[in-house]
Amino acid sequence: MCKNPLDFLKKVVNKVKNNYKNREIKLATIAIIIMGCFFYGNYAQNVLVKKVVAKETYNYRANSKIVQSLDLNAVYDYRSILKESEEVGKEEINYLEEQIKDITKDHPIEEMAPFIAKYDKKIAALIVGIAKKESNWGKRSPLKNGQTCYNYWGYKGQGSRGMGMGYGCFANPEEAVAAIGGRISELANQNIDTPAEMVVWKCGRSCAATGGQVAANKWIADVSIYYKKITRLAS
Repeated sequence: MCKNPLDFLKKVVNKVKNNYKNREIKLATIAIIIMGCFFYGNYAQNVLVKKVVAKETYNYRANSKIVQSLDLNAVYDYRSILKESEEVGKEEINYLEEQIKDITKDHPIEEMAPFIAKYDKKIAALIVGIAKKESNWGKRSPLKNGQTCYNYWGYKGQGSRGMGMGYGCFANPEEAVAAIGGRISELANQNIDTPAEMVVWKCGRSCAATGGQVAANKWIADVSIYYKKITRLAS
């Protein structure tokens, strides 16, 4: 890392410029990269950093105080910048969470939105889409001893509360989303990451035993409705 600090910083700056429109975010992100390279040599700190920052802040003089006030030797400044960057990173998660809450309003799965939104948007979209098809977002779901199992996906793997009505029974919403999100992520790593491919969730090895291809096509179509909606809103 940082064997060629100038080239590295230029690449990062270009990426930041393409990804963010907010000027303060640009400068804060550049400063974080500067901190990383600081530990790899004073040359990067004292010469290359100044050149890159000067060039990129030329057109943003109104925000120059951010850079001018940065003390590269102050731990407080590092922590402050990192905190601001983490908050920027949370914006996308918060946005997706709000969209999921709006879509699933007045359904049991709504309380799971904060946990679902932590996943990649495609995984989150599959979690939401499958739950709609399998349980109408929790309005039809297995119980154990009269209590919900938080299993809105027809998942047959065992939960921390064992099994309920033949399905996995989870202790709380967070555990449920972690189990389902983890399983869907495993499938996605095998390039099974669209409703058409994810029909294995319904069919297993063969759709013949679960209603045939007509039922499989219906499953794909229904899951696709909210899969497309979530991925589009999160883009």
